[in-house]
Amino acid sequence: MRSNFRPNIRLATSIILVICTFAIALKIAPIAMLYQEKNLCIKYLKHQIDRDKLIKRLKIVKQANPSSICDSILKS
Repeated sequence: MRSNFRPNIRLATSIILVICTFAIALKIAPIAMLYQEKNLCIKYLKHQIDRDKLIKRLKIVKQANPSSICDSILKS
């Protein structure tokens, strides 16, 4: 009769790797969002995208001044 110890260790290791991968992805998501906002602001300040597209992507109100919002985003 064979022992199931090694296959069980492999299965447990695979499960732990999957769980850790998702945990890392969840930790990285807010950082990626911040850098996407920074890249949008840089493109706006370089006149590569217009004001309406920036407002739509950042989901801000139209009365807000995009330049001041971009300044605060770029400082963080």
